[in-house]
Amino acid sequence: MSAPRCAPGKPAWRPRPPAVRRRQGGFSLIGMALALAIATAVAIWASNEVVHRIEASAARSTGVWMTQIRLAVTQMLSRHAEALSEGKPPLDGEGQPLFAQALRPSLAELRAQGLLPTDFPNQSALGFGADIHIARSQTCPGDPCRLDGIVYADKPLLKKGSQVPDEVAMASVVASTDGYGGAVWPQAPAQLRGAAYGFPNPLAAGAPTHAPGTLALWAGAGAGVPDLSGYVKMRDTRDPDLQGGLTVAGSVEAGGYVNVGAREVPGHACGAQPGALAKSAAGQLLSCESGVWMQASGGFGGAFSVNYPLGCFHYTGISTANPRTGQCACPTGYESVVVSSGGVWKGTEGWTIGYVCVR
Repeated sequence: MSAPRCAPGKPAWRPRPPAVRRRQGGFSLIGMALALAIATAVAIWASNEVVHRIEASAARSTGVWMTQIRLAVTQMLSRHAEALSEGKPPLDGEGQPLFAQALRPSLAELRAQGLLPTDFPNQSALGFGADIHIARSQTCPGDPCRLDGIVYADKPLLKKGSQVPDEVAMASVVASTDGYGGAVWPQAPAQLRGAAYGFPNPLAAGAPTHAPGTLALWAGAGAGVPDLSGYVKMRDTRDPDLQGGLTVAGSVEAGGYVNVGAREVPGHACGAQPGALAKSAAGQLLSCESGVWMQASGGFGGAFSVNYPLGCFHYTGISTANPRTGQCACPTGYESVVVSSGGVWKGTEGWTIGYVCVR
C-alpha cells in the first residue's frame, strides 16, 4: 500500500517526534536549608568573636585606668609619708588639709593635687569607680612604719544578669596591671589576694568588707612597703649626699661642725656671691667681700710691733710678729694702723712702734 499523497500545493506530512520534558531550574529545599544553617553559624561565631574582643579591650582599659590610680596613690604616699605615718592630715602651704579623709582620698582630691589628669574619668570601662584605702602598720609612727594603699573597685565585677563573679573578666583585668592587681576571689572571700601580696578582707578594723568579685590594686613597691628610700624625712639618720645645690628659706642650724670644702686664696678676686664662704690652704675661713677673698674673722687682723734697730723682736729677744701672719705685717686685705710708739733711741732698748691690722 502506497503512502497517501498530499494534495497539490501542500507540504508532505511527517510524523511528530516524542515531546521532550523541560528540566526545572533553582535550588533544592535541602540545599537551601543547609546554606542558611552555615551562614547563621558563621554569623553567630563572628558576633561572639566581636563581643569577646570588645570585652577584652574593656578589661585592658580598666587595668590601665586602675594602674593610673595606683601610681597616683604611690605618689601621695611618697609626698606625704611623714604626716600619714604619724596619723596627721597632709596640709597645704596655708595649713589647710589637702584631703577630707587622709586615709581615704578621693579621685577628685587626687586630681586637685595634680596626681591625676584633670579629665581623668570617675569610672572604668567596665562601669565601676574607685574606693581608695590607706592602711598604717601598728608600729607607726615608729620604725619600721609601713603604709599600704589599696585601690578597690567600688563594686564587684559580676556576670551579666547574675550575682556570680565574672572570674574570666577579673583575670583579664588583673593581667593588665603589671603584677599589682588582685581581687577578692569567690574561693577565698576573707582575703584580698594578688600575685605578690595578700591582705585581710576587711583591710582593718572598721573598714568595709568587699564582696567576692571586687578587683583591687596594691599601691606599693619593694618588699611590702612603698619605695620611699629616695626621699629624706624628718629625723632621718641617713646622709642624703646631695649632688647639687641646696636652698633653704630659713636659718640653718648644725649640731656639729660645719665644714667648708671650697678652697680659695686670700686676696684673690672673688666671683661668688658677696658673703660666700671658702677655706684657704692653711685652713683659714675666707669670705667674699668687695670682690676679694678675705679672712672671715671680722675687722681685726692681728697686731705687731717693729723695733728700731731690732726689727721684729723685742729687746729681750721675744718675737713681736703678728700671730696671724708670722711676720710683722698684716694679712692680705688689712691695713696697719699705728697705735703706740716709745722707747729709748739710744741704748739696748731701741724705739718700738705698735700696729693694729684693721679693715
